[in-house]
Amino acid sequence: MGNKTYGAAFYGCLTLAVMVHAGQVVVEPDGMTPNAALERIRAEKAKGNQEAWSVIVKPGIYALTETLTFTPADSGTPQAPVTWVGEGEGATISGGGLVKGWIVEADGTWSAPIPTAPDGKPAYFEQLWVNGRRADRARLPDGGQGTASYFTLVKPGITAVTNAAGKVTYVERVTLTNSFAAALGKIPVDELPYAQMCVVHKWSTARRILRKFDPATMTVETWSPRDWSRWGKWNERETLVSFENVRSAFDAPGEWFYDSRAGRVRYRPLKGESIAAAVVVAPSAKLSQLLAFKGNPDKSEFVHDIAFRNLTFAYSDVRPTAGLAVNGPTESWQHQAASGSDGLVTAEGAHRLSWDQCAIAHTGNYAFRFNDGCVSNRISNCTIEDLGAGGIWMGASGGHVAKGEILKRRVIKTLAPRSTAFNLIDNCVIRKGGLFNPEGTGVALTHVSDSKVTHCEIHDFYYTGVSVGWTWGFQGSVAQRNEVAFNKIYDLGKGIMSDMGGVYTLGTSFGTTVHDNVVHDVWAYSYGGWALYTDEGSEGIVMERNLCWNTTDGGFHQHYGAGCIIRNNVFAWNRKLGAVRTARQVVQDIPCTLHFINNIVVVREGPLVGRGPRGVGGIWAGNLWYDYAGKPELDGLSWEAWQACGKEVGGKYADPLFENAEVCDFRIKPASPAFTLGFKAWDYTLAGLRK
Repeated sequence: MGNKTYGAAFYGCLTLAVMVHAGQVVVEPDGMTPNAALERIRAEKAKGNQEAWSVIVKPGIYALTETLTFTPADSGTPQAPVTWVGEGEGATISGGGLVKGWIVEADGTWSAPIPTAPDGKPAYFEQLWVNGRRADRARLPDGGQGTASYFTLVKPGITAVTNAAGKVTYVERVTLTNSFAAALGKIPVDELPYAQMCVVHKWSTARRILRKFDPATMTVETWSPRDWSRWGKWNERETLVSFENVRSAFDAPGEWFYDSRAGRVRYRPLKGESIAAAVVVAPSAKLSQLLAFKGNPDKSEFVHDIAFRNLTFAYSDVRPTAGLAVNGPTESWQHQAASGSDGLVTAEGAHRLSWDQCAIAHTGNYAFRFNDGCVSNRISNCTIEDLGAGGIWMGASGGHVAKGEILKRRVIKTLAPRSTAFNLIDNCVIRKGGLFNPEGTGVALTHVSDSKVTHCEIHDFYYTGVSVGWTWGFQGSVAQRNEVAFNKIYDLGKGIMSDMGGVYTLGTSFGTTVHDNVVHDVWAYSYGGWALYTDEGSEGIVMERNLCWNTTDGGFHQHYGAGCIIRNNVFAWNRKLGAVRTARQVVQDIPCTLHFINNIVVVREGPLVGRGPRGVGGIWAGNLWYDYAGKPELDGLSWEAWQACGKEVGGKYADPLFENAEVCDFRIKPASPAFTLGFKAWDYTLAGLRK
C-alpha cells in the first residue's frame, strides 16, 4: 500500500531548473526542488492566479535541509486545489542524508567519518538506517526479547541540588541488580555524555544522559530539571532500564555505534551485507519536521485545500531537547503517549488537507501531528511505519470552545477557531512504532471532536493502539462524537510497558463510539494490558461489536467513569486480573456507573470478573459467561453468588459454542445460548483494510 520506495538522500541542495506550465510545475532530480515549486506557486498566487495547481514529482530523492513550510498564501480552494502527486514509484521527500566513506576495519566492522552538520560541526544523530532497515544502536543489555533486554533496579531516589545561582537540579540515582551491568564501568569518562539511560516506567518513558556509574555499588547517576517523583516515581516493581550507545555493547551483527572520540560512525554488518552496495542513511541537521503547515487560527487564516498523492516522506529526527545544544544527545522527561513529540508532518490552522496512497516512514517522532485549528483533514490509503514515536497525533492544545461556551461535563456542540475536528483517518496501515520513544501511540485523538479512525490496521507498538480524549476526571472535554470503527489492532505492549489498551479513552466523550474492531495480543509488563480501556472520567461512550482476545489483564477495564455502554462484544483469554474489571466506585463525589449488556466473556485462566463491579452502578444484563477451566470466579464470587447479589440480570453461565476457540475462531454456532440472551453475531472479518 502506498509508495514504498524510500531510498536514500544526500546532504546539500539540488540545482534549480524551472519547468512551468499553466497551473503545473514539475519537480525532478537535477531540476526544480520542492521548495522552488512551493515558492513558484506562492508567487503566482500573489499575482492573483487562483487556478488549480499541480506539482508533478518525478521519481527521485529530494533531500531537505530545512522544513518545507506551507502558509495560508499557498492554499488552494475546494474547486481549485493545489495537488502534489508522485509520478510512478519512488518520488521521495527526505530528511536524511547518506553516510559516505565507509571502510572495513581490522575486526570486520565498518566505519565512516561522522557527516558534517550545516553549522560545520560533526552531525549528531541517534538513529541510523542500513539498506532501509533501522539499525540497532549498541545497547546494554544486549539483544534479547521482552524484559531480557532490560535491567531491573532497586533503591531509586532523587535529590534536589541547588547551585550558587539558585538553580535547582534533581540528581537521580538507581542501583542496578543485574551483574552484567558492570560493563557500564568500562565507559570512558569522555563518552559518558553520549551514553543514554533509557527508562520505561508504567505508561511513560525517559531518556537521560549518563553522568556517573559506580561499579562498586552498581549505582547509576543522572539528572533532571524536574522532580519526576511527584508524577511518575520510578520503582522497583514497574521500571525497566537500558543503556544505548555503549561501546562495550557494540558486539552484535546489525548494531551501530556513534564514536564521538574518533569522530566516526561504526557498524557491524549482518551476514551477506556488502560495504560496496550498502546504503546508509542518517537523519540530517536535527530535521524533525519535513512538512509544516502554519496557519493562524486566531485570525482565521488557514492553510487549506492542498492534497498529496503517491508520495513518500521518509527520514526525520527527534526534536532537539529544549535548553540543550541542538546538535547533541536527546534528554526527555516522563509524558504519556509521547505527547512531547512533534511529527514528520506537523500542522496548525489547517483545513481540508489530504494524503492519499502515500508512505510515511523512518521517523524519529510521530508521522503526523495535527495541533490547534485543524479541521476536515484526511489521511487515507497510506502506509505509516518504522516510527520513532507514534503514527498520528491529532488534537488541539486544549479544550477550545466558542466564545461564551463553557467547557463542562456536558455536550459541546459549538467549536472555536482553535478547535480541531471533523478529521478522517481511513484504510491505513500504521505499524512498527515506539522505536525511539516507546510511548508512541498508533493514533492519538486528544482534544479533538467529530473525527474518525476507520478500517485501519494498527500493530507492533509498545503502547496503546488508539487513544481518545485528553482530560483526566469528570471535568469536561471536547473529545466528543469521535468514532473508532472496523480497525484491526494488535501486538501491543510487548511485555515492556504497562497500563495501556487496544482502544484507550479519557474523560467525557459524549457521542463517541468504538465498534466493529478486532483487538488482540495486548501484553503488559506489570499490569494493565487491556483490549478496551475506559480510563479516568470516561463518560458517554458506546463500545459494541468488538472482538477482543489475548490480553494480560482483561478484555475490558474501567478505571472510573459514568454511563458508558459496553454491549455485544466478545472478550476472551485474559491472563490475570479479570476478563472484565472496574476499579473506583465514587470519584469527585460522582458515583461511577457502567452498563454491561449482551456480551460474551470466556476465560481459561484467571477470573471472569475482577475487583469492583459490585460497587459500581449501572445495568449488567443478558451476558454469557464461561470458564473453560471449570472454576468460574466473578468479583470473588461463584456464579451462583454472583447471580444472587443482583448484579447480573438474565445472564447465563454456559459454553458459548464457538467454532474453534482454541485457534481463536470466535464465530458462533447456531445453537449457542448467546442468541437466546439477545446477542447479535456480526462479521468481524470486515475489520481492517477494506477488501
